[in-house]
Amino acid sequence: MSTEQEVVAFVAKKTGISASKITPEKTLYDLGIDGDDAVELITELFDRYKVPVEGVDLSRYIGPEAGFTVLSHLFCALTGKLTVKRRYLKIGDLIKTAEDRRWFDTSV
Repeated sequence: MSTEQEVVAFVAKKTGISASKITPEKTLYDLGIDGDDAVELITELFDRYKVPVEGVDLSRYIGPEAGFTVLSHLFCALTGKLTVKRRYLKIGDLIKTAEDRRWFDTSV
C-alpha cells in the first residue's frame, strides 16, 4: 500500500468519511474537519509516522471549532485586530508529511 493510500485510509477511519471522497486535492475544511478534530487527526498522524512536532504551529492551518468562528470574527472586529490568515491543509500536505517524516512546509 502506498503512503497516499495509507493516509487516505487513516483519515477515512478516523473521520468516518468514505475513502472515495478523500483525495490529495481536498482540504480538511472541504471534508468538514476543523478545530479539535483536525488537531487530534494530525497529532495521531504525527505519532503514526514519527513526525517531530517541534516548531509546528497548527493554528496557522486549523481554525477554531465551527461554532466559534463567528465569535472570533466579532472579537477581531471589536478590538480592531485582524484575523489570522489561515492556509487550508490539503490531504496532499498530510501525505507529504507522512512520506517525508517531517511537517510539509519546514525546510529542515
